[in-house]
Amino acid sequence: MDKKKKELPADDQLFRQSMDGVVPLKSSARTDSHPAKPFAGKRSHAAISKTSAQVSGALAADQWGIDADDGTSYRKNGVQKRIMQKLKKGRFRVGDQLDLHHMNTATGAEALLKFIADSQNLRCVRIIHGKGLHSAQGPRLKAMTRQLLRDHQQVLAFTACKPGDGGDGATDVLLKPGKG
Repeated sequence: MDKKKKELPADDQLFRQSMDGVVPLKSSARTDSHPAKPFAGKRSHAAISKTSAQVSGALAADQWGIDADDGTSYRKNGVQKRIMQKLKKGRFRVGDQLDLHHMNTATGAEALLKFIADSQNLRCVRIIHGKGLHSAQGPRLKAMTRQLLRDHQQVLAFTACKPGDGGDGATDVLLKPGKG
């Protein structure tokens, strides 16, 4: 043991001599997450054409069974868990987004149906519906959005966005691949 103790200072000195003049690399902040991919554009309710009335006709708010306890994510049968995890982590490029703020549930449903129909060539879209914090009746747009998405044949899965992208006030939607 005395021999090892005597060799340590020599080894340490030899290491320091060999590292003389070496400059340490600059380290950067590292994270396991990837930055959100930018979306191509955004749409507001003003950008939705007036033909949205043809898409769904007159819709009543009661039709949606609005319930504030709706889940924050959903996937249809056949959608793999890893795809859902990728959607939850924000790893899909958001192709377009729709802002439903300042709409009632009937107008919002019409706009949402039109938006999904217009987004048939996109893989992932974002719906901004708000959290319903200023609504006396609770988050009606959020509940309507999630119920409509759950029932829509073009929607494979959806989840609440990451906190930096809107959190529970926005929903990322995975759509069936478009034809063509």
